[in-house]
Amino acid sequence: MDKYLEIILIGSGYYVCGKNKNNYGTILPAILSFAKLNSFKINIVVGINKKNSAETFSIKIDQLRKILSVEDLVSYEFIYCEGSPVNFITKYNSKCDLKAGIISVPDHLHFLWAEHLIKSKIPLLVVKPLTLKLKDSIKLFNLSKNLSTPIYVEFHKRFDRQLKFTKDSFQKGLIGDPLYAFTEYTQKKEVPLENFKNWANFTNIFSYLGVHYVDAIRYITAAVPKRVSATGQKQFLIKHGIDTYDTIQCNLEWETNNKKRFNQIIVCSWIESNQSSAMSKQDLHLIGTNGRLDCEQKDRGLKLLTDNTATEDINPDFTRMYSYNESNIFEGYGIDSVMNFINNIASNYSQTKDSRLCSVKESLFSTAVIENCFKSLKQNSEWIKIDLNLES
Repeated sequence: MDKYLEIILIGSGYYVCGKNKNNYGTILPAILSFAKLNSFKINIVVGINKKNSAETFSIKIDQLRKILSVEDLVSYEFIYCEGSPVNFITKYNSKCDLKAGIISVPDHLHFLWAEHLIKSKIPLLVVKPLTLKLKDSIKLFNLSKNLSTPIYVEFHKRFDRQLKFTKDSFQKGLIGDPLYAFTEYTQKKEVPLENFKNWANFTNIFSYLGVHYVDAIRYITAAVPKRVSATGQKQFLIKHGIDTYDTIQCNLEWETNNKKRFNQIIVCSWIESNQSSAMSKQDLHLIGTNGRLDCEQKDRGLKLLTDNTATEDINPDFTRMYSYNESNIFEGYGIDSVMNFINNIASNYSQTKDSRLCSVKESLFSTAVIENCFKSLKQNSEWIKIDLNLES
């Protein structure tokens, strides 16, 4: 009997299928790579708003099906829903008992879609952050528990081997008790000005980007965030009609299981020069009483320079196409994150103890931080206490 899965895909933008003809995003390559590696037939049901979005999606997925040689394994269809989950659910007619949902829409729309799909008992993977408000994440947590239907959050850095090494080293006690951690995480100006221009003012650089390293420290140390203070600047983007922060500096205090407290500083920016050699500059440093762990996540030692292009720092570990058995496959921690979710659904949740999976409950920690970070920004950088009581 053929293995068959239906994936409800909400979103068709940059992270799903890329922004230009030479870029295919992450989610579509991961779905098709899973189908290829596991000989799984997959039908993708795409929630779509505009005809031109459907045309772009069709071009990208048809190219990918040929590139990966999975024309016989992967099919797709569209549901025009005008941005309404109610319209989508009304029109959706499932063709398969085994199904999963992936939500990749702007941050402020996550809760709306996740609430409706989880009520239909569709297991979900939501791109980070789960929601912008803690009360919404808690509501999804309770719905997930009451309906016995899982929600996971796509914190793909949990699948980066650098962070896995850091977690293992920390848990072995190699650097002793944590004292402080710091990160600088920036992206080019083209991201808010071009890629996300229509919705950048509905979120901020910390909620969209910096939250990765909040979850990273939670993943590595299992510590609990206790309070947060944040400062931000608005000078560049607001002059271009985007009312959001250029940069945010967040100071976060954590408490370990043995009641030791340490600080994390995250400096994040959405106005890195477009001439940067990489889309993102990023690093993580964790310092303890017995040593330190330094993760350089921009310069991974691979550079490309040609007569036609400036030097580019390449991340071979995130989402990259490689040759495979006279064809091609996508590999990397971005791919692994999505494939791990699909495999977990296909194998009847056999991987729920995998610590790389960020459950809806785990995501409450990062949601609490981003919500209170925003409060601090509005309150003159005051320290805001984080009171997150998770008894169940």
